[in-house]
Amino acid sequence: MDERDDATDAELGVAERLGRTLLRDPAHPAWDDARFLDWLAEEAREESRRAWRLSRAERRARGEAMMARAHARRLHVAQGGRAPLVKADEGVVANRVVPVVEQGIAAGVGRELWDEPADAWVEVPNDAPAGEYVALRVVGDSMAPLMHTGDTVLVRRGADVRRDTVIVARHPDDGYVCKRVSRVRRESIELASLAPGRPPIVIPRDARLVVGTVMLVWCSHRQ
Repeated sequence: MDERDDATDAELGVAERLGRTLLRDPAHPAWDDARFLDWLAEEAREESRRAWRLSRAERRARGEAMMARAHARRLHVAQGGRAPLVKADEGVVANRVVPVVEQGIAAGVGRELWDEPADAWVEVPNDAPAGEYVALRVVGDSMAPLMHTGDTVLVRRGADVRRDTVIVARHPDDGYVCKRVSRVRRESIELASLAPGRPPIVIPRDARLVVGTVMLVWCSHRQ
């Protein structure tokens, strides 16, 4: 029987932490110990076996999750699990709740998101900055892997626009869009998708067309 089978989880945890520490110290005497080198080789082989046991879908999901975290960090968007919804028939009793609106419904030119009927509300996290908010249920995958159809985003209302943030804006012809700000000019704002192959959108730099900045995305497909 492998000696690893007789070790407790605690012992294995200590061994792993010790091994990781030694890896950061190339001058440590342990590097002259054959037992340590054998352990290190076995750990490398086991890690390789674990990676190969993952299906292609699992490897892809892990890769997309890592890319989503990178995009979230760069674009200053927090990530959460499923949205903390409050149903209409339960009453809105929380201190900070905002309506959830379907992006595809509120597409008419001149109609405001917060004027649309809502059958659910979402609780604003306690650590969210002060301000007025609206929640939007995303339609489309142009912002994948950070956002997907069915995800809910929390938007802090305001016309301030900064590059490398995500905003919700009203396109004069196409209704409401949720995009990354790629360029801000004197008279226009260029909005880009994260998914490849999507052309940028240019809207006039008009405060009336900017709903606000996305502060948080609740992912419906990822726990």
